Amino acid sequence: MDEETFSELELKSRRKLAEAKKFAKHRYLFEILSKASGKFYHGIYGIRGVGKTVLLLQLAELAKNPLYVPADAAYLRRYDIYEIVSHAVAKGYSEIYIDEIHTKSNWKADLKTLYDEGDAKIFFTGSSSIKIQEGADLSRRAMLYELKPTSFREYLNIKKGAEIRSVSLEELENEEKRREIAYMLSKWSAYLGEYYMYGGVLYEDVEKEYPKTILSVVEKMLAVDLPTIRKVDAGTIDSLYKLLYKIAISGPYEASYSNIASYLGVSKATAKSLVEDLEKMGLVIGLQPCGGEFRKEPKLFFTIPFRSALCKSIGAKPDLGALREEFFVNSTNAECYFKTKRGAKTPDFLLGGKVIEVGGEHRKSASVDYVAIDGLNYQGNAIPLFLFGMLY
Repeated sequence: MDEETFSELELKSRRKLAEAKKFAKHRYLFEILSKASGKFYHGIYGIRGVGKTVLLLQLAELAKNPLYVPADAAYLRRYDIYEIVSHAVAKGYSEIYIDEIHTKSNWKADLKTLYDEGDAKIFFTGSSSIKIQEGADLSRRAMLYELKPTSFREYLNIKKGAEIRSVSLEELENEEKRREIAYMLSKWSAYLGEYYMYGGVLYEDVEKEYPKTILSVVEKMLAVDLPTIRKVDAGTIDSLYKLLYKIAISGPYEASYSNIASYLGVSKATAKSLVEDLEKMGLVIGLQPCGGEFRKEPKLFFTIPFRSALCKSIGAKPDLGALREEFFVNSTNAECYFKTKRGAKTPDFLLGGKVIEVGGEHRKSASVDYVAIDGLNYQGNAIPLFLFGMLY
């Protein structure tokens, strides 16, 4: 690596680290990674805009002499990860923070070699696709952590200056505890509609440039991130866009690969592959049906805030029931969904072994463990929906 380019890297690294000081709030992974063992390299993956770069810089601030490396920078294009890190080590750097590592084609092999040489401690970020490419060699050398989209709690803390602690599912299941929590946090429930539109990501201009900013994320995921998973052509991208808009204007979407294939004019195998691509990139969350009597075709939920943005771009109003369920799925580790049976009403989700139904403010059901509802009702088996956004 030539000295002029490395000097430019050092200068820009110092500037970037200085910029990070303005971000006072931390995402939920900061505490975990700030205590991470030096035995492994540590990778952070997730969709664009959730704060991976800021988190990386905040971790770098804890180091004595860190170097921040933007792997996707044009001036570093002709150098691979191994060359950059080896040169940095020769210059006295022992803690390297690499952003957007997936943009370098040989990043896995380079990390393997660098780890085996043992001269540097490395943190790195990448798109959701790096988890797919992990492989056995990398898994023995690097710990990967998913940085989920910002929860409702984090959105309020970062965007609105709130100071809300996370709550546990056990607290929400206890009527007395959730009464206290609902009373204490009641004023923040009014921002739930805003979160449906702007939450999940942390772009500063998201409200002013809405939905353009969100749609640009979708575009980059399909044009830049997807090719790191597999080869794609223009026809594949067109089909994915068509499928995304189909899901966006629908209610809660129970996927049928046969129906998707017919709608897109592709084979059933291709339809299944397209759905899997959207899941791998983190654009949608696929939840499998509960029980073994159904075909393993998922119910598809957008990662917040993609549904609202896609609908806004074509002048459509997103289905409120889909938004509610999407919020619940984005906020929790729901295990599966209850597939709708013809002529029968079914609950929605299984979470922590409990059957939960998601609905409007006046939804009631004695046949489930809990009902997650709009509003502030906490009595009986009712849990205010917005409180599930406080779990992380």
